[in-house]
This record gives sequence, C-alpha cells and structure tokens, in this order.
Amino acid sequence: MRHKTDPGLWSDWEWQDNHAIRNVEALARFLILSPGDVSQIAGVSKTCPLKITPYYLQLINPQKPDCPIRKIAVPDGRELLAHPNELRDPIGDASPMNRHSLPSLVHRYPDRVLLFPTQRCGMYCRHCFRKWRRGALPSFPSARETASAVSYIRTHPDIKEVILSGGDPLMLNNEVLFSLLAKLKRIAHVKVLRIHTRMPVVNPFRITNTLAEGLSRFRPLWLVTHFNHPRELTKTARDHVSLLLERGIPLLNQTVLLKGVNADADTLRALSWGLIEAGIQPYYLHHLDCVQGLSHFRISIDEGTHLIRQLQGTLPGYAIPRYMLDIPGGHGKVPLEYPYVKRDACGGIVVESPKGESVAYTDITPSS
Repeated sequence: MRHKTDPGLWSDWEWQDNHAIRNVEALARFLILSPGDVSQIAGVSKTCPLKITPYYLQLINPQKPDCPIRKIAVPDGRELLAHPNELRDPIGDASPMNRHSLPSLVHRYPDRVLLFPTQRCGMYCRHCFRKWRRGALPSFPSARETASAVSYIRTHPDIKEVILSGGDPLMLNNEVLFSLLAKLKRIAHVKVLRIHTRMPVVNPFRITNTLAEGLSRFRPLWLVTHFNHPRELTKTARDHVSLLLERGIPLLNQTVLLKGVNADADTLRALSWGLIEAGIQPYYLHHLDCVQGLSHFRISIDEGTHLIRQLQGTLPGYAIPRYMLDIPGGHGKVPLEYPYVKRDACGGIVVESPKGESVAYTDITPSS
C-alpha cells in the first residue's frame, strides 16, 4: 500500500517529511494492525515517538508482521521492557569522559569531534542509540551554542576531523548546512569533514543536484549512510546517492546488527553486494548498543563474530565491514575480530583458512 499523490510531490523531500506517519491511526490506514498492535504502538509512541516517511512506508510488506523493514520502523511493545544492564545513554555522549560541557559536541577521541547541529531525524528508527536526546534537548542548538562549539574546535589544534551527526544533519536546509560547513572549513587544522545521515535510506529525495553540488565545495568530505537491509537499497536510493558520487564525494555505510532484520549471513552478504554495486563502501557493522528496550533486537558477540566468519572468503575483502563494539560509558569503539590465528599445545602458530581448515604456520623472522 502506498500514498496516492502527485508524482512531483512524492519526490520532494520536504513533502515526504511533512506527510510522515506520526500516529497509529494514520499507520493503520496502510498496514494491517491487530487491536493488540494498535494498543502497543500507541503505548510505545508516548515515550518513543513514531515517524515514518511515505517513501519508507511503501518498503514494508503489509501482509507480513515479521517484515524486516517493519521491525526497523514500527514501534514494538517490547521497547518498554528495559533489561537491568541496558542504559539510557549507552555510548556515553554525556559521560564525564567527554572533554567539555557543550551538549552539541562530543570530543571522545583526540583527533576528531562529533557535532550535533540538530536533533531532528527523517525517521525514528526503533533501534536508535540516541533516542534519549530526543525531547531532552532542543531540536536545534542555539546560535550561541553552535558558535561555542565552532570556537572550541578552532582552539583545539589536535582536531583533524569534524563529524556532523544528530539527529540527522541533512534535516537542515541547504543554507544552514552550507554555512556551518563553511565555518568549519575555514579552520586550518580541520582536514576532513564527515556527515552521518540516514536520509538516503528513509528520504532519498533529500539528495538533490543542488545539495550534491554544494557539498562538493567542502571536499575532502565523506558521507556515511546507514543502510541496514538490502530492501532499503532501492533504485530511487541508488539514483540519488549517485549524485554525490558523480561529484567526487566518497560514501561509506554503517549497519547495525539486528536480530530479525539482518542477523544472518545471507542478508549481510546481499547487503554488502548491493552497497558495492551502488558505489558505497561497507564500513562498520555495529554490535547493537546497550540501549534500553532493545533486547528483542540483540544477538551475542559470539554470534556476531560467527557471522563475520561466514562472510570471510565469500565476499571480497573490501565488501566485509568491520564488526565494532562501542564500549558503554564513553570508552570508544573497538573491533570485534574473529581469531584466525591461534596457538597449538606446543605454542606453534595455527591459522584457520576461509574454508575452516587448520593450517600450521611458521613465522619466519630475520635472525638477530
């Protein structure tokens, strides 16, 4: 089922945002919902709001309650069940490890910062790890706060990269976005700019020729997309991201590992091939953060490393994302690598091949 509207309006990103589904009554006109579904969705939406663009809604199979796209977009009653070890701020954005007190800036690593120019999103993804910021902070930081953040970056010469995140930076209009990028570009020690966005996935019409041309003025600039499932890689999405590639803007992708959505090797393999075909580099596969109410999406780290093991040897190396854990409390990210190199009982090196064979290896080093 899809919205009936003028094709010209359908492909306008602001129309998509203005006509997003925001309550269960509107959702029930397009999806088959039981009375229990209606009650649960309404209950969850009071604390974890619902927002789905018409474009993304039409990717959901209305006949299948277990549709992976539906799980990403539609509230689930289990979101209200918090596990004792789950956290409101799972990756420690507000942790004392942050090097300042500005709510729109995170300086966790010495050479880069996260800057949040907005808390608005194109869609409210059910697995969001920053949902605590929604409602806790203004939709947009004040001009004074933004100026303070830019000043902080200017006075810290170790910062080489500024990453715009949120919310979604592409919810800003072009004038505001380009103005902010220009201010950052004028800081001599900032070498690279990066934008993290899910708009190419949930509202790809945001990627216009005007936006792509404007962003190209700020190269080197990287754009990181967030495709989680092969079905999200529609022709529309691919056509719009190609506008960025045509202007020399490299694209990376981050995926969140989600039970019932993509936590199987065939889906991850199809996603990687789809990304590569679209010119997008698979970058990170995130182990799901310890977000409150997301236990139904979670698999174990052992299961995750086994999935990465299944991809090895069945995809080109450049198509295998790094499996990453963001350590709770603001300690940063680390790769969760499969241990291909082991030691035998005598201390010798044994390497596991892509086919699962154990092969003895002699580490040849120059004599001292």
